Amino acid sequence: MTSKADDKVELVVTVESKDTSSKVILIILILVLAGLVIAVMMRGGPDALLSGDNDRGVGNCGDGIDNDKGGQADRDDPDCYANPDVWEGYDSNRKEANRDNDPPGGRP
Repeated sequence: MTSKADDKVELVVTVESKDTSSKVILIILILVLAGLVIAVMMRGGPDALLSGDNDRGVGNCGDGIDNDKGGQADRDDPDCYANPDVWEGYDSNRKEANRDNDPPGGRP
């Protein structure tokens, strides 16, 4: 065997994987991440996730539902009145937001 100054050796390595489980895992991961992105956007975007849970249970006083889960709905919930101490000024556009002020049995 003779060697010359301009002889070159080329080495080609080819790796083939017959294992498809890594591809399946990657596809599942992409689908899960896409689902999480959709869920975050439906909830109001990333800002809604970071803003806390301050509006949970807040709802309209005219819907007949105990939105603040305080035990009373609408006309029996002090949150629906401009002056809740004397149950004066009912407004169906107000929001139920304070579960701690609902009297047992409703409006006295």
